Amino acid sequence: MAATQGSVKKPRATPWLRYVALGVVLVLIALIASTMRGSAFVYSRYVDEVMTPAEQPRWVGRTLRLEGMVTPGSIEHQPGTRRFRFRVYRNAAVVPVEYQGIVPDTFRDCAGVTVRGVLGGDGRFMADEIVAKCPSKYEAATPVNGQCVVGLSPSTAGAPRRRSEP
Repeated sequence: MAATQGSVKKPRATPWLRYVALGVVLVLIALIASTMRGSAFVYSRYVDEVMTPAEQPRWVGRTLRLEGMVTPGSIEHQPGTRRFRFRVYRNAAVVPVEYQGIVPDTFRDCAGVTVRGVLGGDGRFMADEIVAKCPSKYEAATPVNGQCVVGLSPSTAGAPRRRSEP
């Protein structure tokens, strides 16, 4: 039979073109995964969850986020530097933190904070990031006699609730 005028065969895509497209997709996936690796796979725990004698060795040397409150009177700042030392606590568990950088405006005694960094074998937390939580006016804690008191304000009528002790 003779070929008809309307039956023109399309040329098939060459196999190497498929491999190039697959390679481009794999490179894009690898780039996305490498940018997420630093922040997406960081554990977030409360201070009292990490600082128990049974759990602390598990977290030494690992990057994690610790959440708690700044212990009243514990903030030390070396004048002329960006070096800070303070303690973060929750439910009577305390961890000393060292940080070098700029602290948020809301960073103060009794502020709720999340610190990101590495827990050392000596129990000291070397932070590379601090996020101070922005308290609502009803839940803001105020240092009173070395403890954080939660309520409208210390002068508010009625007994204010107390947060866990440092």
